[in-house]
Amino acid sequence: MLNRLERRALVPLLLCTSLVVSSCSGPSLPTAADARPRLEQLSTDLAGAFARDYPGQPWLPVRYGDTSMVTDSSGTCVLWIGTLRSQDSLYALAGNWDAVMKTIYPVLKKGGFAPITHTDSLKGGYTGISSTDGHGGRLNMFEKGPMDISVSAKVSDKDCSGVAP
Repeated sequence: MLNRLERRALVPLLLCTSLVVSSCSGPSLPTAADARPRLEQLSTDLAGAFARDYPGQPWLPVRYGDTSMVTDSSGTCVLWIGTLRSQDSLYALAGNWDAVMKTIYPVLKKGGFAPITHTDSLKGGYTGISSTDGHGGRLNMFEKGPMDISVSAKVSDKDCSGVAP
């Protein structure tokens, strides 16, 4: 039987162990039905922020870039929200990625996404930025001429048939 002092020492150890185990499991993934409205709102809000700061720059859906679900190489179902594309280079209009990051910071914060602090190294002459949230969501913005806004999330759906709920 443990004495009082031993029991007191055991409590923090058990708390720390449970925190380590729970952090290893990572965030639980949302269903596509739960993730879709949140991600569509993020995409709409981003396009709205750009339209406000850079008027006259339309954001149009990419042909064949409809909302869908696909299985990635690890076997996880990924919900892809329809990609939006600018007519011209937003990076060129803004002058640099820092200006773009400043424009979208409030939108990312509202949507639960991490602030963007650096550009991504991309192949093929593309330049871009990205952010993630704590629920499997990912924002990618990249361009080589017109800019694309791509929003996706890993989801828990077992049926990943290509049609998003």
